[in-house]
Amino acid sequence: MTLLTSPPARRRGALALVATVSATLLALTGCATSSASGDGADGAAEAVYRIGITEPGAEIDPLTVADSDAQLIAGLVTEQLVSFTADGEALPRLATEWSASEDGLTWTFTLRDGALFNDGSPVTAADVVATFDAIIGDDSISPAKSAFAGILDSASDAGEGQVAFTLARPFSDFPRLLAGNNTGILPADYEPGTWLDAPVGAGQFLLEDYEVGQSVTYVKNPDYWNADEIQLDGIELKIYKDPQASVLAFQAGDIDRISVTPDVLATVDVDDYDTLSSGYSYFYGIHLDVTKAPFDDPTIREALAWAVDRQGIVDNVYGGTAAVGNDYPVLPDYLPQPEGIPQREQDLEKVADLLDGRTVSFTITTSFQLFGEVLQQQLNAVDGFDVELEILSDEQYYAEGADSPWLNAPLTVTSWGKRVPSQYYGLFYAEGAAWNAAHYANPELARLVTAFDATTDETERQELLTEISEIQWTDVPTIIPALVRSEVLESKRVTGEFIAPIDFWSGYNFAGISVEGK
Repeated sequence: MTLLTSPPARRRGALALVATVSATLLALTGCATSSASGDGADGAAEAVYRIGITEPGAEIDPLTVADSDAQLIAGLVTEQLVSFTADGEALPRLATEWSASEDGLTWTFTLRDGALFNDGSPVTAADVVATFDAIIGDDSISPAKSAFAGILDSASDAGEGQVAFTLARPFSDFPRLLAGNNTGILPADYEPGTWLDAPVGAGQFLLEDYEVGQSVTYVKNPDYWNADEIQLDGIELKIYKDPQASVLAFQAGDIDRISVTPDVLATVDVDDYDTLSSGYSYFYGIHLDVTKAPFDDPTIREALAWAVDRQGIVDNVYGGTAAVGNDYPVLPDYLPQPEGIPQREQDLEKVADLLDGRTVSFTITTSFQLFGEVLQQQLNAVDGFDVELEILSDEQYYAEGADSPWLNAPLTVTSWGKRVPSQYYGLFYAEGAAWNAAHYANPELARLVTAFDATTDETERQELLTEISEIQWTDVPTIIPALVRSEVLESKRVTGEFIAPIDFWSGYNFAGISVEGK
């Protein structure tokens, strides 16, 4: 399974482009000081961190990548303005400080002096402005565009190494949006779709070689602004066809980490490795089309929510690496948290009362086979449900066009990466939102979300988030049975502590990480 942390804006089937890039990449990084594989020029063993991935299903471009493996390939080279720890602490990256205007409509970010792209050019305000123009422009196909829709009006050069972001409405979590997918800063003259020809960025590593179906290798960027804290000589991403191959590679010592899943726990002796848990990173939402039978009936949506065995999903789908969800999209490490909302757990008496003797038939449509199978098995064991299962490939599930299954099937199961709670409203709760698979709308919810975004008063934010979550819990357009932690097993040859999962939220931060040489 490839985790799609943002549903793709479009899918391109072929990787024809990347098949021809190795020679170009080698030329680009010819000035690098070491190789990501083998020994260095002085014969000393190198410190290379190795990660297993699957082949990305789309073109690699920092502005448009959607799945987690493609994001990783680009994210090791690019650099964001800001990133966050697992605890939500903001870390300056290409920006060193930021502040909001009194009315909350302008955020000003100061850029880091001396930061360079890997072609030697300085990172300027013009580059930041051009990057965000490309993300939010009318012709943008970036998945990040939806994250800024209705929030960011424009970015402009404010002079003296500063960039001003002008908002359509106050948004107190705005810095967190800048740590989202596709927000790595690119040069102002960057031409979308050309990244693999010349993989430019201002990040920790230089992309050295990409062998399609085999590996992607990186070496340390000696000109990175925080190069002193990057102790690795390089990174190697090894490409495997399926999860079982990754498990075998991990057991053989060919890669340094693997995500904890039921299959991994059944195969690997965890005592031989370090277990890392570094915050919550995603969830799968069960989206119910509230405009069509059977889910246009709120009693059936509620019955379904009470029928799900959430702990069973935590155990059997995520191998225990998740918290039980309660049908509102607030990850446990976000502050504030809703208060006083009863925790849903399987209650068959309530299901029977709500169904009142009816039998409800429907089909689960998803590309996540294990989740679909576990959910189908749970529901078919409950009186009153007759459930079929349709498993599609990612390409089929997220197919382009108005009839795309993930936005039109009566019940869909879709992944959502880490975001602030009100962003999820804009993505799949707001009336007319492009990814509103439930076709849901509630004007009161819209009013509360706007008020939540506008205030910086923590007491008011906590109260508003509780009201927002109560509506989501009551209306049940989306069931969220589990909130998933980033938990991995890691080779004991690795030293140092990751501050957060290796994703766009953390800016793929490898500061302080090292490994024993081969």
